[in-house]
Amino acid sequence: MNLVYRFLQIFMVSFIVNIKLFWAFPVENGVYPLNRLGRLLIKPFPAIENLQSDLYEVFMEPYGYELKPISAVASFSSQCDSPIKGDMMFMQMQPPTGPVFIQGNVTGLSAKKHGLHIHEFGDVRNNCQDLGAHFNPYFLPHGSPSSPIRHIGDLGNIEGKEDDVANFKLVDSLMSLVGPRSVVGRALVITSEEDDLGKYSTPESMTIGSSGKPIACAIISYMN
Repeated sequence: MNLVYRFLQIFMVSFIVNIKLFWAFPVENGVYPLNRLGRLLIKPFPAIENLQSDLYEVFMEPYGYELKPISAVASFSSQCDSPIKGDMMFMQMQPPTGPVFIQGNVTGLSAKKHGLHIHEFGDVRNNCQDLGAHFNPYFLPHGSPSSPIRHIGDLGNIEGKEDDVANFKLVDSLMSLVGPRSVVGRALVITSEEDDLGKYSTPESMTIGSSGKPIACAIISYMN
């Protein structure tokens, strides 16, 4: 009976959300309390012409995580037979709907731009060769981190400097550190070449930004 009741509860919540929220007015990131059914967390994704209609991710109680700030880290430590080392920090103050703040620095890069991406899988054992494609749960083309039309794993470029310290900072509104689209457990990858941000019509530009092969990879892991 509990399972049946839970199913009916989920069905009713979905129906109420569609009728009262999605069709009535634009929904913003946030918490929407419903009598007796707890709190809904809603994360909207805007419509993209000729690609997708409005998308809404709806999270309902009981959540599989606590609604408190969550942090994660990816530590590069000589994977891929590379001297590249450093840490990249991820922080989400209001999971699962709030943006993710990414900041860190890396040493050992050549003095030029290198692609920075999150891949589907976190198996870094085979010289960064078994990581799958860029993390792309919405089946969109490759793009710039400032564009809504992109893989969630598209973070743009990190630029190596002559002093050997490459700094990176980004606020990403598409990714999350919790829920079914979480990037935790996946691999953060640095590539040999600059990411062209999908500006060209070639197959490589539209999938990986013509950014070359992985030269370093690290698993994104929870810190708390």
